[in-house]
Amino acid sequence: MEKNEFIKLLPKLFKENDEVKGAILSILAGVVATKDDIKALIEHSDKRFEAMDKRFETMQNTIDKNYSLLKSIKRSFGKPFEQFAKNVIVRLLKSEGQTGITLKSKKIEDPNEFISKGSTEVEIDGLSLEPPIIVEITSILKTKQKIATFLKKKLFVEKEYELEFRGFFVAASSEFTSEELGEITVELREHNCELINL
Repeated sequence: MEKNEFIKLLPKLFKENDEVKGAILSILAGVVATKDDIKALIEHSDKRFEAMDKRFETMQNTIDKNYSLLKSIKRSFGKPFEQFAKNVIVRLLKSEGQTGITLKSKKIEDPNEFISKGSTEVEIDGLSLEPPIIVEITSILKTKQKIATFLKKKLFVEKEYELEFRGFFVAASSEFTSEELGEITVELREHNCELINL
């Protein structure tokens, strides 16, 4: 008997012969999922996704808490470190024989946006007019753009006060290699500035 003939005969056997019908149903029962099988699979998948959702939610909450903690640490680190850095500069200058120096934070108007496009105000971390000192303080020196901005600030205050300033760029740490820090140091020295990498 050929395959096509068997396929035509099969529905007739299925209807008329209970033994063939039972054999076919038992074969299909092992292969085809029932409604209950599908429902159980969906319930199982739903439970797994719910568990995954809870794990992701817990992870997100942990990330949010850690981010808030980091922001809090950064805020509390900022001002005390800024004062610490100013104290380091004052002590350094004192060791050079310059006493009575006060470095104050200062905001200066920059109507021509010389330092930064879109900003008409320049924020100086530490400034002294007698002797003329300018200080930039950062927790982490990540980009050379910070150095370029500092040098622009120095040039700006020199024009503003018609004085030649000595500059100090203070960083708690740096993401640069020793070689790159050497290049930055040379660039700063060319502009009468020093890098202090704490």
